[in-house]
Amino acid sequence: MIGGTLFAVAMVTGCGGSGSSSIATAQHEWAWMGGSQTPNQPGNYGTQGQPSTQNIPGARFGSACWTDAQGNFWLFGGTGVVSQQSNGSLNDLWKYDSSNGQWTWVSGPQQANVQPVYGTKGIASASNLPAGRILAQSWIDLQGNLWLFSGGLFSDLWKFSPSTGEWAFMGGDTNLPTNAPNKGVYGTLGQPSPSNWPGARSQAATWTDAQGNLWMYGGGGHDSQGIGGLLGDLWKYTPSIGEWTWMGGSPIQGAPVVYGQKGVASASNTPGARDGSLYWSDGNREVWLFGGGDTAGGGGTGNDLWKYSNGEWTWIAGSEQPNQLGIYGSQGNPSPSNNPGSRTNSVTWMDAQGNLWLFGGNGLASQPSFFVELSDLWEFSNGQWVWMNGPDTIVDLGNYGPLGVSNPSNLPPARSYACGWMDQSGRLWLFGGSAGLDLSRTTWYNDLWEYTP
Repeated sequence: MIGGTLFAVAMVTGCGGSGSSSIATAQHEWAWMGGSQTPNQPGNYGTQGQPSTQNIPGARFGSACWTDAQGNFWLFGGTGVVSQQSNGSLNDLWKYDSSNGQWTWVSGPQQANVQPVYGTKGIASASNLPAGRILAQSWIDLQGNLWLFSGGLFSDLWKFSPSTGEWAFMGGDTNLPTNAPNKGVYGTLGQPSPSNWPGARSQAATWTDAQGNLWMYGGGGHDSQGIGGLLGDLWKYTPSIGEWTWMGGSPIQGAPVVYGQKGVASASNTPGARDGSLYWSDGNREVWLFGGGDTAGGGGTGNDLWKYSNGEWTWIAGSEQPNQLGIYGSQGNPSPSNNPGSRTNSVTWMDAQGNLWLFGGNGLASQPSFFVELSDLWEFSNGQWVWMNGPDTIVDLGNYGPLGVSNPSNLPPARSYACGWMDQSGRLWLFGGSAGLDLSRTTWYNDLWEYTP
């Protein structure tokens, strides 16, 4: 997720059928770069391992996402459409190269609801396959391996090596999820142990530190007693020893927020229990957390911004009260009073200058309403939020424009549970997601978008 400054130079080339090799470079504009304008479309897999501009994953939401050191985007699973006859839980793996506009179907089946193959713990194999899942936790380590944990009632940990194209089951429960909870085993605070294991969960915040350790905060799942709810625990996984360490927060679901003083770090501060938060990791390996469903004020959704650094949390901006409307101000102009409305499950990016970006999600706009999908784009820079693009109202159906051509009027339809990444030229990319009122929604996207800051 490291990019540079991109200047406004028109470079639009020929377009493919399902995807486009175009590079739209007009600043502050969206361009539709591939996929369908019509929701709920099946994928075009092509030949496994062979990139093509005709390839495209099927419509889906809640996938696991990664960006590698070369700026390629990786996508696993989620819930979505494989074909007109097959939809549900997915466990296919895809790679997108934004330099040539080509998707590659890397591994996994062309069917939904396929059973997992665990193989031998710690041993990679071409036949191994994680179960299909939604809203799982994902990381990429310093060697470029893709990591996957939990998602729903699963509590298994997986590693995929792009160099070999094989999955390895790294630990956890191999039993298929039932209504029996996979509770967390916390052990002693700050002490790694082979018996430690986080409870099954979804929608946690994840990041990788400078030493290659995998970190995870919160999510919705099961606590140390096997009770389901929102979590506020902090975990670290050390790949070199294969052990988890409980690093902070409560082992009991429903932990309250402790804000402390705005702008002042403290060991007693905590964002509390929440899931669906937006998160970023900057060049200094400091972690930023925004919003999410939490327990502040008796339950609700936040618009508070936090930073985690040197083992302490700092409340940076936003309200202590949940369910806040957005304060948009004037588009393109920063202001200390600006703040996105409360929301969950947006797409996020971190640019080369350390600015935070977020798009859409499920939340509140500038006017009183219920929570719906949004299509606004925000930047947090120099301690202030800037409303950059999209409407300050709810439910926008978007405007695609011609494939591969950027335009000020272009806009992705409102959505949440999408995937995003930044390429090596600093462009923001967006794929898939869904719109609706709950997880049974049937408006699933497989459109691909690019935005040039």
